[in-house]
Amino acid sequence: MSTAQTVRVLLRCSLLLAIFIVVAIASSPSHSASSDLGFSQILKEEGVAVRGSNYEILPPVLRNGTLLQYSLRVQGKTYKVRGTATLKKRINELQALRGIEQMDTVSQAGEGVVSAVAKPLTFLGSLVTDPKETLSSTADGVGLLLNGTVNTITGNSGATAPSKGGAKKTSAVESVAAAVVGRDKARRYIAVAANVDPYTTFPPLSDELDKAAWAYATSNRLTNLATVFIPGGAGTAVSGVLATTNFSEALKASPTVADEKMREMLGEMAVPQRTTQSFLSATSMTRGEKIVFVASLNALKGVRGKAALIDQASRRGLSQEAGYYYLIGLMMIADYHIDTERLASVELVEGVAIGTTRTGRKVAFVAGDRIGWSVDQSTTTLNIASRVNQSSSGTGASELRMFGLVHPTLKTELGALNWVIREKAPVATFKEIDITS
Repeated sequence: MSTAQTVRVLLRCSLLLAIFIVVAIASSPSHSASSDLGFSQILKEEGVAVRGSNYEILPPVLRNGTLLQYSLRVQGKTYKVRGTATLKKRINELQALRGIEQMDTVSQAGEGVVSAVAKPLTFLGSLVTDPKETLSSTADGVGLLLNGTVNTITGNSGATAPSKGGAKKTSAVESVAAAVVGRDKARRYIAVAANVDPYTTFPPLSDELDKAAWAYATSNRLTNLATVFIPGGAGTAVSGVLATTNFSEALKASPTVADEKMREMLGEMAVPQRTTQSFLSATSMTRGEKIVFVASLNALKGVRGKAALIDQASRRGLSQEAGYYYLIGLMMIADYHIDTERLASVELVEGVAIGTTRTGRKVAFVAGDRIGWSVDQSTTTLNIASRVNQSSSGTGASELRMFGLVHPTLKTELGALNWVIREKAPVATFKEIDITS
């Protein structure tokens, strides 16, 4: 073979090799095509639509511990959301947002609505610039304006309480202060009508709630709050979810009243006062989520060890996403206790809630989306299972209740330890944990 022929053969081989490499790379699971397939598969498994009328979920979905992390695009901004439960909560809030935007708040409002909504700080004037001086001499003690909100002392949100000296002409300062308190009351009523947490920290919804509430508060028509109607599906959903339980009243109550009700309920559960105070002051949950948390605890009639669950959710520095994770876990426990088998006690084993039934059976509750997709997770889970087996005195298999999915390999390994798996485990409904039950 001549030198020229040899060169031509090598060139052909090189070209074929290059083509093979390109094809191999294009079909590799680490590239975008397969990544998109994984993205679509995850959303299908979680029962979440990739987009709605006012949101879009962007690829990829990442794993962060036992939770999935999503990128939620809303109004030109992208929010990182950890956990499918939190994502579904946000989507529900965005559905409610549409209804609130359709409310005819402007026609309900008085002359002050434009300045109140567009420039609330200007509207409030000296209440913002010098709150102590402005409100210190008010007869009814509505509270001090701090960071844009009024801390209600009397609990009479939405109205000026009678002065101690009897009949007295209401000052302009008192009227404005009452309007601010009324704004907070209006926000709570509108949120409940829309089937969402009045204390939400999700900016798109929170901002719209404030806007709608300002309109009502400055209209002097707060009596109409009892019949607030949210157009569309969100308003309809309320009748079946909140109106049939006492959660609506708890969420519409002033913060002072809501906190006192939770303090009373925790006291009846023999929760130490220090634990109660830490819980009520914790930043890991909104006040609305705390109301649901306490109601779920209250549904665990006769179950020992509940204080440990409160301590876990009240730790300093805990994010609200972590707090919601613990709330979902507690609602899984409540569902099991109410609908499957009564629990005698609950304890934490390496941070995982382990319930013991009255027959001695062990049940572990994990509120994560995926477990077993890393070696560390599998090892930790198997270690917990082994520890639980050693302490178990009951008969029958122990159970792992998972909010999401368990890796097939971990399922097999847990099965070898005589554990059964319940994926996509249910959480208790509002009707099941009604706060008066």
